[in-house]
Amino acid sequence: MRRLVLSVSALALAATALPGLASDDALALVQEPLGVGGFQSENVEYIGTLPIAPGIGGRVLTVEGKQRLYMTGSQGLYIFDLTDPELPVPIGTYHLPHFQNEDVDVSDDGSRVIISTDTAGVDRSGSRSNGIHVLDTSNPGAIKRVGFVGESNHTTTCADAACQWLYGSGGGIYDARDAANIKRVGEWKPRNLDDGTPVSGGHALNRDESGLMISDTNPRLVLDVSNPAEPVVVAAGKASVKLPDGLLQHNNVRLGATEWQPRAEGDDSPELRAGELFVGNSESNVRAQCGANAGGLSSWSMKDFDKGAPLQQLEVFRPVNGTWANGDPAVNALGCSGHWFTVRDGMIAASWYEHGVRFIEVTPGGSFVQKGYFQPVATEAGAAHWVVGADGSEYVYSMDYARGIDILKFDRGGEVPSEQQFVASWLANLGTQGVASVVERNLCRAAMQGHDEHVAAGLTG
Repeated sequence: MRRLVLSVSALALAATALPGLASDDALALVQEPLGVGGFQSENVEYIGTLPIAPGIGGRVLTVEGKQRLYMTGSQGLYIFDLTDPELPVPIGTYHLPHFQNEDVDVSDDGSRVIISTDTAGVDRSGSRSNGIHVLDTSNPGAIKRVGFVGESNHTTTCADAACQWLYGSGGGIYDARDAANIKRVGEWKPRNLDDGTPVSGGHALNRDESGLMISDTNPRLVLDVSNPAEPVVVAAGKASVKLPDGLLQHNNVRLGATEWQPRAEGDDSPELRAGELFVGNSESNVRAQCGANAGGLSSWSMKDFDKGAPLQQLEVFRPVNGTWANGDPAVNALGCSGHWFTVRDGMIAASWYEHGVRFIEVTPGGSFVQKGYFQPVATEAGAAHWVVGADGSEYVYSMDYARGIDILKFDRGGEVPSEQQFVASWLANLGTQGVASVVERNLCRAAMQGHDEHVAAGLTG
């Protein structure tokens, strides 16, 4: 394995671009390949770590033909040029203390970034931190905040390519065309569906490549947001008191969205077609065990969603659950919980908090097959994002609360671990926790308490 080496010019830029990073500390951007500090499967190569911790949210975007990483942590926003995925170069930063913004959203042209803050932010009053921040990033070297609305949302998602319409996880629709005068104009979450089922929850939304929005609510909703001020519920899942895919629904990805074609009347063939399968995840960082009561990846059928057919859950993948004698529950501070994931050509890169990054293939029929792992000892992996090299090589950037940004290279043709190795990898981290994990759990609880207080005060949806 190679060591990540930054050029002198890159180190100098890092020292000036990253807040709080003195020139003498620039070399700290380099770490030796993971050895005693953890392990990975043969098909995963550890390139290095940018120790900008905590690393929370991220978005990889191609701007003017070049890949960029937009990364947020509790300190603010960082933008990296990923022309060489093994040598990320910082090109911009904006100091904005906040919590938590795991779903940083960016306009398609990279000129606008949305940062959403929770009630457990630096300033509980909402005057400076809690709310939705709109940043002008058209010039990464001179980022400025151009808009703010003081309504706390765990996540905020752009309903259009320019991020002029925003959907908050609390249910609000915000008109941000005039960023200096953002207005709440309605709600995307209906009070009741046609059958009278109430819609509860709301952790995040995902706008797929075709423009449809899928919510992480109970039940899940498919929204037509072509008119973002007046969304239309196209289809919904089945409401459940105990969600079938875990405690808390999380981000989702619809595969083949731009290739979808409506089925002809009477076409009831069981095989799913492009755009009829999506994958969701659940978060359960207050659960004490792996297994049925913990969050996991889930696959869903969207067959005939355009005709109002309900979403159907297909399969759920959860980590191995052992016995007390062999290390169950394999949890430490954040629980046996998945978190943010992305998909590239049927391969999922999923952050799993204290179980690192997991590579899992999803088949066209919605089944899950484990393919690899990256397991540091002290880790709180929060989000995994694919990056593609000029030669087609595949990388994953892992945003980690404890470590910063881990850079991994994944070889699809490499050796896949045995079932025994996968089981051992899930159970290997018992009793070890990162410094940030307990703080993260407490902040999550404080955020929920603060959210309830804001709801009671009528400050959020």
